[in-house]
Amino acid sequence: MSSMVARTLAPAPKVLEDARAAGLRLVRPVRSRARKAPFVVVVLSVLGAGLVGLVLMSTVLQAQSFEATRLDRRAASLETRQQSIAREVDRLQSPANVAKRAIAIGMVPNANPAFLRLSDGKVLGKPQAAEPGSNIRSVTQ
Repeated sequence: MSSMVARTLAPAPKVLEDARAAGLRLVRPVRSRARKAPFVVVVLSVLGAGLVGLVLMSTVLQAQSFEATRLDRRAASLETRQQSIAREVDRLQSPANVAKRAIAIGMVPNANPAFLRLSDGKVLGKPQAAEPGSNIRSVTQ
């Protein structure tokens, strides 16, 4: 059967003679294979560059994570300090503390205060001068 296939695929003698007369000749198929070495080098280079990139990116992200953790701790510490200062300010601004400090520096509380209405400038109440020692007990208690 293979001889039959060979005869079928072989060119007819007339065709060969015509081709030779025209200056043509039969060329065998070229059996060349691409070299594997350059391809392997390129693939390994791409893989190596990718791995180096991943290691660098991982290192940078880890360093940034440590920095973020440090900044979170510092923010928590500063927030605690801010709350402590706010409590101290509230304590110092309390009416009882202000009255105590005012008496300590010699100020006298007024038993009959007068108020000023800002919309029309009218004075409400009957203003009287405060006298030393008149109401000290009521404020300090």
